[in-house]
Amino acid sequence: MEEGLSLAEKQDILALFQTGRLPEIESRAQSLTRRFPAEVFGWSVLGAVWLHLGRSDLALSPLEQAIALSPGEAGLHTNRGLALANLGHQEAALASFARALQCDPHSVPAYNHQGNALVALNRLEEAAASYQRSLDLSPGQPRTLYNLGNASLGLGRLDEAVACYRQALTLRPDYAYALTNLGTALKELGELTEAASCATQALLLAPELVEALDLSASLALLIDMDVTGAMSLVCRSLDIEERPETKRLFVACAKGLPVARVDAALQGRLLRALIEPWARPTDVAGICSRVIEADGVVGPCIGRAMDSWPRRLDADSLFGPYGFGALVGDALLLGLLDAAPICSVPLERFLTMVRRLMLKAATAERSVEAVSDERTLAFYAALARQCRVNEYVFDCTEAEWAEVRTLRGRLEAALRVGGEIPPLWPVAVAAYEPLHTVPCIERLLERSWPDSVEAVLTQQLREHEEERLYRPTLDCLTAIEDVVSRQVRRQYEENPYPRWVRAAPAEPPVSLEVFLRRHVPLASLRPLPSGNGVDILIAGCGTGQHSLETARRFRGARVLAVDLSLTSLCYAKRKTRELGVATIEYAQADILRLTALERQFDLVESSGVLHHLADPLAGWRALLPLVRPGGILRLGFYSALARRGIARIRERLAAAGCEATPDAIRRFRQELMDTPWDPAGGRLLLSDFFSVSGCRDLFFHVQEHCLTLPDIQTFCLENGLTLLGFDIEPEVTAAYLRRFPDDPAATNLSHWHDFELERPDTFIEMYQFWVQKTS
Repeated sequence: MEEGLSLAEKQDILALFQTGRLPEIESRAQSLTRRFPAEVFGWSVLGAVWLHLGRSDLALSPLEQAIALSPGEAGLHTNRGLALANLGHQEAALASFARALQCDPHSVPAYNHQGNALVALNRLEEAAASYQRSLDLSPGQPRTLYNLGNASLGLGRLDEAVACYRQALTLRPDYAYALTNLGTALKELGELTEAASCATQALLLAPELVEALDLSASLALLIDMDVTGAMSLVCRSLDIEERPETKRLFVACAKGLPVARVDAALQGRLLRALIEPWARPTDVAGICSRVIEADGVVGPCIGRAMDSWPRRLDADSLFGPYGFGALVGDALLLGLLDAAPICSVPLERFLTMVRRLMLKAATAERSVEAVSDERTLAFYAALARQCRVNEYVFDCTEAEWAEVRTLRGRLEAALRVGGEIPPLWPVAVAAYEPLHTVPCIERLLERSWPDSVEAVLTQQLREHEEERLYRPTLDCLTAIEDVVSRQVRRQYEENPYPRWVRAAPAEPPVSLEVFLRRHVPLASLRPLPSGNGVDILIAGCGTGQHSLETARRFRGARVLAVDLSLTSLCYAKRKTRELGVATIEYAQADILRLTALERQFDLVESSGVLHHLADPLAGWRALLPLVRPGGILRLGFYSALARRGIARIRERLAAAGCEATPDAIRRFRQELMDTPWDPAGGRLLLSDFFSVSGCRDLFFHVQEHCLTLPDIQTFCLENGLTLLGFDIEPEVTAAYLRRFPDDPAATNLSHWHDFELERPDTFIEMYQFWVQKTS
């Protein structure tokens, strides 16, 4: 055996590392381990070269042999930890890094790799501490500053993340990834223009980063009113990688895109955004409605319907030269009918006429063979499902109702005797009233139907039966004795609200504290409990849309969702089962009596509920004992200023003694749609206007109060609550900060009151805000 490895040979191999000639080093290192098996150098080099070649599985054995020969060498433990981490064994990797730091407490690589392993385990606090220790030892590390920035960003510490990215860029100005993430952090802080500038610079440095640019670059273009440019960037990103953030940005850009710029490719993406969906379905539906109204085939049909209203047109007059066949082939329109209530007056009036023509076609059919072609049937079935979603809000004449009664009579008679039933019969009836109200209707489920008709039967029969079966399974946690609570319960038993179809896409779940630090980054947020999971109460969950969003938003969420209405709760349970969410418990209860539960929660949410109590502030006060010390409330109240126009209409309806029946709501809507626009009355045609339950909630509610921001400010001061921030569009916050730059956290309610006085429609939906219980 040779005496030992010479210094010259070691230097020669190290020189090969500098030139990157890894295959040659691999061969030399293997030779060294055979020649000098008792020397650590050969084993160390072989382990290192296999790490560089991406063969961590092979690297472990020589590294462990080297450690056996030289257990006090920190670099060997670090490399072993890196190999383990690459193989997904993060806990074992951490043990190796800890051993490396025992050998050398000043090992910068060990601290860096330890931080990476901790990030992989989502132990971000510890990762940040490890990166910071590395920087204390060696400050000039752009990569470590970038990693520390990422950990801070993940923890919701946006200011710290921005500082780290800026330091990294000072050391390395061409660091495209640091520019990209700096833009992301600045965007979260509301610094949209600088965020966009960062993203644009990053794109110039590294065009392949387009899929990682998140919202920043496109936000810049949107700020500059270059919506077309923003959409172009987003579409490039979608072509590379379809990430959830990019999909949401596509929808944000589409909102401002001129319909003339929407080509066939964009329409295809809009259809996917609607069906999957890529954002809140109501947001996507509004964009699709504009595109459809501008379409060269459907648009003129809609225009003819508007021009002739209230006179109903025959098929030739309504559909024009292209005929009905061109209409039923419009995939975007078909998708829209199934996605959400149509929130467009012109499109609603057009579809009202199409429904009338469907009824005429159905009453003319006498046999199964007479059914229209498959595409026509599919379109009519989608229209029927739309009518159920909006709860039959379309206008209907007396003559039309008479034809519906005739057709329903034929359907009932055929069901009783087992006679032939053309597929269009149940579809047409389902477009005017719920199928489950028809006697013997369950017999339809015993027959074979085209897929489009089966979808109608599922929506109107199977889903209804599932909800009915849930009723006896729901617990009643409190008595419901308050007079107003009983009135409100009755309203929502008759009209569960909202009747929704698809849930917004879920974000990756995070802890409550991380969410808040991202959502309201400059708020004076006290530390929250860091235990496993989070206990949440949804006080007034309605049909489950809100509780599902919350349950999917927070990691380890345990949700109790309560409501007065069993009908609403059953709807919520069905939708929760559809989405496969198992962390929500539904129960019937009155908010005013919830203290009887003797439970406390980390988060209590009650949005759009308390203002329907006899005393909203008493309801708010009743929730406070349910919140743990330092816990969070998310609340929503109507704004007296924003709803001034709605209040006037409510007063007029009350004075006229108008009851909240479906017929009265339909008549009222037509009158309001024909009323000249009142610019001083606020935006009255909100999305709620386009369904019966929504319109009843908007204008006919049995109990409604509105608050002002001074009301909210006084209550918070009197009850030890700290405002953390509003749920509001970023552009509104940006406008507020331009107006009040002395309030960077945007939590001064006196300033917000002045801002609302200047812009009275700011909170047209609601005041929705987060507060922390501090006493």
